[in-house]
This record gives sequence, C-alpha cells and structure tokens, in this order.
Amino acid sequence: MRKILISLLLASAAASPALAAPRDSGDRQQAREDRQSAREDRQSAREERQSAREDRQSAREDRQPARAQRVQVREQRANNFTAPQNRGPAQANVRSQAVDRNAYRDQRRDARQDARAERVEQRQGASNYVAPGPRVVAAPRAQLRDQRVQQRELRQQDMRDRRELRQSTRAVPVVSNTPRPGTQPPLRAEHRRGGEHRWDGSWRNNHRYDWKNHRRHHRSLFHLGFYFDPYGWGYQPYSIGWRLWPSYYSSRYWINDPWMYRLPYAPPGYVWVRYWNDAMLVDTWTGTVVDVIPGFFW
Repeated sequence: MRKILISLLLASAAASPALAAPRDSGDRQQAREDRQSAREDRQSAREERQSAREDRQSAREDRQPARAQRVQVREQRANNFTAPQNRGPAQANVRSQAVDRNAYRDQRRDARQDARAERVEQRQGASNYVAPGPRVVAAPRAQLRDQRVQQRELRQQDMRDRRELRQSTRAVPVVSNTPRPGTQPPLRAEHRRGGEHRWDGSWRNNHRYDWKNHRRHHRSLFHLGFYFDPYGWGYQPYSIGWRLWPSYYSSRYWINDPWMYRLPYAPPGYVWVRYWNDAMLVDTWTGTVVDVIPGFFW
C-alpha cells in the first residue's frame, strides 16, 4: 500500500509541470499581443493628431494672404476717402460706393468733439470772470477770544433772566397762619441768634459733589420708595426763598448723611430734607428754602 501511494505521488508531481507550462506560455503570449495592439493604437492616434495639426496649419497659412489683402484694401480706401461736401444726389452716390464706413464715422465723431471743445472753451472764457470782493482781514486771536467771552456772558445773562421770569410768573405761596394748600407760614418776628449764614451754591462746580455720576453707579441708594405727604396736598415745586411748613422739614424727612449722596454738609441751623423726589436745603429757623435739587431721588 505504501508503495502504491509513493508511486501515485511521484506520477502527479511529474505531470503537474507539464500541464502548467503550456498554460503559462499561452498567457504570456496573449499579454504580449495586447501590449503590441495598444502600442499600435496609440501610434495611430498620435499620427491622426499630427495630421490634423498640419491641416489646421496649412488652412491658417492659406487664409493669411487673403487677410493681408483685405487689410491692405481697407487702408487704401481709408487713405483715399473724402467726406461729402453737400447733400442730395451726390451724397446718395457716395453712400452707394464701397467705402469704409468706420473711417467715415470716426471722422464725423472727431469733428463733433472738436466743435464741442471749442464751444466749451468759449463759454468758460465768458463765465470765468469773477468780480473782486471785499478784502477780508482775519481778526487777531485776542479779539476772537473777547468775542467768545462776550457771547458766553450774554447767554448766561439770558438764562438768568429766563429763570427769574419763570420764578416771577409762578404763583407765590400765600402767607397764612393755618396750613392750607398753596400757602406758606409767616416769617418769624424774632431774629436768629448768631446771625444768618450765607449759603454758596457754587458747590455744584466741585467734582467732589458729582451726585449725578454717583447716582448713576448707585441707583438703589437713591430709590427711597413711598413719600408720606403730611398734609396730602400733593407735589408742588418750591423755589429758593419760599418757606415750608414745619411738618415738611421735620426730623423724619432729614437726610442725616448728605455725603452718602455726595451732597455738601449743611451749615449749623440748616438741614437737607427730602420733599417727594426733590432734595432741599432748608433753614430750620424760618423754614426758608435755601437750595433745591429737583428730581434728586427716584
């Protein structure tokens, strides 16, 4: 049995190269033929392109003499062309001729442009004359500065006049011994001990008391909410010099810390009070309003 198997294996090994050899040689031959055919196809395509290129070159060379001849004829016609001098049958004859219309159109356009330029020059020559005006001499800087200062003073005076006019036209509270709407208490007969303090309103020009900027950054500090009117008369704007009833500047309405609102401290005998949304400096001896800031609170 072993000998039979060994003999079969040797026979199969000897037959396999014989079978593979013809197949491998046939595949290589087929591949060689395919490559040869592809090479021939590329060569034929290259020859066709070369022939087409030569045909186009020859056609271009054939057209060049005709083109050069047309250009020469056009230049000759342009040199020999003259514009018509009159209208009528002569013009019809000229138009009927084979002339270069482009050259004729160019000549007419140039003539129109020359005529237009000549008219523009004539018009400009007639309108360029300007009559000499009065001589202006620049004012010196000192004079200009004085003028600005004078104008500023006039504006300030006008503002003061308008403010005084508004205050004079408003209804002044009536002096009364009993609290009533639109009234003010009478002035005390006895004088204050130690004299009266003169309040200076120039504190608004000091940047330390910039309460508007302070309120812009601390809005909640200026929001005091409900205001209790002791008499229930409602809001009535007070001006400097008017007197308040004592209930309006009692201790419940005092602004105990003016600097918290960026206000200057009140001198002795005076106090900052809240009147609705206004802040007022009041003389506690007479109740006279010394300073007013409308819309201070909100």
